[in-house]
Order: sequence, then C-alpha cells, then structure tokens
Amino acid sequence: MNYQTLPLALALASLLLMSPSVQAQEPPAQASTATVPSVFPSSQTALSTDQGPWVLGEVLIFSGAKVSAEPSWREKVRGHRGMLYTKADIADDVEKLVATRRFDGVEPVLFEIPGSPVPPEYASISAVPNQVRLVYRVAEKPAPPAAPQADKPQTPPAAVSGIIITPTAYRGAGKYTTPGMGLDFNAIYFIGRLYGHNSFENSVRKTNYIDRLGVWLLSAEGKMQIQSETRWRPAMAVGAHGHLMFRDAPQPSINTPTVSLQVNQKTTKTLSDAYVVASKNIKGVRVSAGYMMGSTGDIPAQLTEYLTPQALEFYAGRRSDRAWSRSMPFASILYLPKPAYPLGVEIIRFNGAALNPVLVNFKLGYFLKLNFDVSYLKFNGGYDVLGTFQFRYNHFPRR
Repeated sequence: MNYQTLPLALALASLLLMSPSVQAQEPPAQASTATVPSVFPSSQTALSTDQGPWVLGEVLIFSGAKVSAEPSWREKVRGHRGMLYTKADIADDVEKLVATRRFDGVEPVLFEIPGSPVPPEYASISAVPNQVRLVYRVAEKPAPPAAPQADKPQTPPAAVSGIIITPTAYRGAGKYTTPGMGLDFNAIYFIGRLYGHNSFENSVRKTNYIDRLGVWLLSAEGKMQIQSETRWRPAMAVGAHGHLMFRDAPQPSINTPTVSLQVNQKTTKTLSDAYVVASKNIKGVRVSAGYMMGSTGDIPAQLTEYLTPQALEFYAGRRSDRAWSRSMPFASILYLPKPAYPLGVEIIRFNGAALNPVLVNFKLGYFLKLNFDVSYLKFNGGYDVLGTFQFRYNHFPRR
C-alpha cells in the first residue's frame, strides 16, 4: 500500500467496523459462489465490475472485518496505484487468489474515491471521473483440525545396549550411533528352576521342578563404541563387566540312597570380564556376536547343583574338576516390536568348563508384559529351565 493513502485506509477500516453492511449493486465478476460478508458502509455505493476500465487509486484485501497484511496474498494481485485496470484484470486476480486454495470465496468490489480525479491522459477512457478503490473480500477456509498426537509410551524405550547378560555394540536406547562411551547397570535374579532333567546313572531323580535358586547378579558395564554402523559395516565396541553375585537361598543339594552331600560354596562372589562385540541392525533385528574373557565363566556352577565339584565327582566321575571357564563366545538377537517391550535371545558357551555348559537366555517381556524371562542351561547329561527377572538401567548416554 502506498504510504500516502495509509491514513485514508485506516479511516476507512475504522468506519467499516462501526457501520452496517450492504450488498453490492451488481454481481461480482468471476467471484466464487461462497457467501462473503459485506464490511462496507451504506454511504458508499459499489460500482459495477462489468464496466471499465478504471484508474486504480488503491488496492486492498479484506479478510473478515480488517485489512489483510499477508504478503503472499498481495503478490497474487497485479494492480497498483495509478494503473489502468479492466474487467479482465480483475478476473485474473480473482483466479490467482482462488488458486491458492486458501479461501472459500473471493469477491471483488469497486468504490469511487471522491476528490481523486483520474490523470488527464486517462480522462477520456475511464469509466468514472475519479480513481477507484479496488477491494478483494476473501473468506478464509477454516484451519484443518490438528492431527492427533500419538500416545507416548507409558514407560521409556528399552535399552538396546545389552540383552540379559551379554552386551551389544550399541549405546543407550539406540539413539546414539556414533562412537563414544556408554555405562549400564544391570540386575538379574535367577529365582528358581522351573523344570530340569538329567540322565546321570547315580542320580535319584531324573526330573526336577519348582526348586528355589535365589541367585542375584548385580552388574556394572562400561563400553566404548569404536566403530559406527553403516549399510554394510557392523558397529563394534569393547568394554568390561563387573558383577556382584550372591544368594538369598542355599543351593539345592544332591542326594542318593548311599550318599548325602550338602553343597557348601561361598554365597558371595565378585566376577568380571572384558569383551569385544560387533552388532548389525538388519531390518529392525539387531544381531550381535562377541567374545568375553574373565571370571564370569563361574556362573553356571551357581545355577544348578549338577555342575558343583561334588556332583561332578559323584555323577560324572570328574574328580577335582570344576565347571568354570575364562573363554566365552556369545551371540544374540534383539527385536523391539514396541519401544518398551524388547524380545530377544542370547547364547553363551563356556569353553573348557566341565560338562560343556551352554546358557541360553530368552527375553520374553513383549509376550508376558513383565520383566519375567526364561533361561535354559544345557550340559552333558541334562538341562535345567530357569525362571529369571532382569532389569537394565542405561545411565549414559541418556535417552
């Protein structure tokens, strides 16, 4: 808008707010069929847009009861002060405004501006002796309803930095994919044996079920991701575990008709290991493989009485032998059907341990909606199915 006409426009706008409205005398050219409310006083008579041409003195766009200051709308209107305008020019402006799809209706209206004669060169061709005010009255479309926001999970996303005992090469909840440090705290509770079977010749019972274990494993894990993941390259990390293992119930005893031995092992142990691991995300399934070295290989002997030194000597004939390992290859698969409910499995092999134990931990929280998981301990001569609770807390990096 020309600064010289600004006072006149402001006076017109205030007058329009205080006065009743009337309809234009002639139907607007190229106007949409939507009803656009009139905002002009009855003291001014709209000119017919079927005649012309006219000399523009001012061009305004009204939305509701006020002049619009939206620059993108004004850019669609070609006319400006002092320009000779025709019916076709007005129709072209209307078409461009309608094409924005911002309006339910666009209505052009012309008003003569008294005391503003047209320039002498246009006096013979102008439809009226004075310049005109061209007003486009627009009816904006209502704003579309806001899209409903997805409900946020009640619990934070599950950490993908580890399964149950074994780690992955990722940090935190998977948001941080660049190399860096990570720190997790983990609590595992082997509550008891759900079912077990053995084939030892000297064993009194070949099946065992619902036996209390009460083994706690409290862990701190620090890692450094040394390689980020790309389309073909896996992520890699190195790290270490520190475990505090203790019991809140005595380990089950082994009994035969001729021998009764009470297992008497330390109820508290500190374990540790160092590891290297590689992980790859394949269409949402995180596959990991790695290698641990350390005293974490003492865990199997605490999970079943058949791997204690007394049982090894009596059942397997392995005198002075122990079910421990310092070399543990492992592999795991992790999938998150929902951010807070991981589904996974990990396999740990305890190289060199008596009776070759293998521990398989299943993370089943997605199906059970709990932190209750299942472990399967396999050894030469039998197996045990264990009930497990596990909680992993990602301390760094934060989610």
